[in-house]
Amino acid sequence: MRVKKMSALALVVAAAGLSLTACSSSDGSSASAGTSPSTSASIAASSSTGASSSTTAATSTSGQGSTSGSSSSGSSGSSGSSGSSKGSGTTTQAQSSSSGSKCTTDHLAYSVTASGVKDEIVVNMKNVGSRTCSMHGFPGVQLVGPDGLGDTGPDAARSDATPSTVTVGPGEETRFLLHFSPDTSGSGKTYTRLDVTPPNETISQIANLNDLTITVSATSGSVPDVIVDPVGYHVGYGK
Repeated sequence: MRVKKMSALALVVAAAGLSLTACSSSDGSSASAGTSPSTSASIAASSSTGASSSTTAATSTSGQGSTSGSSSSGSSGSSGSSGSSKGSGTTTQAQSSSSGSKCTTDHLAYSVTASGVKDEIVVNMKNVGSRTCSMHGFPGVQLVGPDGLGDTGPDAARSDATPSTVTVGPGEETRFLLHFSPDTSGSGKTYTRLDVTPPNETISQIANLNDLTITVSATSGSVPDVIVDPVGYHVGYGK
């Protein structure tokens, strides 16, 4: 009977040990299972934080790039504006250079021809210089007799024509018209030359009338006997 009781007791003790082991295993599993979600959540949070940091960094970098680009664009715009201003200055200089300097007496040679209209002649002004020059306005003209500069007649009065700027290249010509009222009294004075001063110049030069002559009244009246137009008269060709 004792042996049977001992055997029964041993069985009870063994069963209790198995029960404790099972409980311990169950607790371990639960702990392990409980730990795993926490760890996963931590990893997920860490990943989320990393992604957020990456996004923030990307946004920050993008913002910096945009700011830098804007600044660069502004700088480029300023340079472009400056370049445009220089370009304008360069264009202005080029135009000024193409129009040439003022035509002076030394640059010009004169010849006189009939205009085909009664009491009117054409005075040609040829650029004999090596550079382009320009003129604007009325030339000065005085009649000169056959006896030289001491034998002078009236100065030409200006017409009411509007002057324009004329540019004359080397070898090219421009012209102006000279109108006169011929003497009808029979006591007028005949002139065979012109003393011509280019517009805005102070030095004159003699132009021979050759086979042409101008005879005007010897006495000055209230109406001018000689009238000059501005330079730039066109006669078929030239300027």
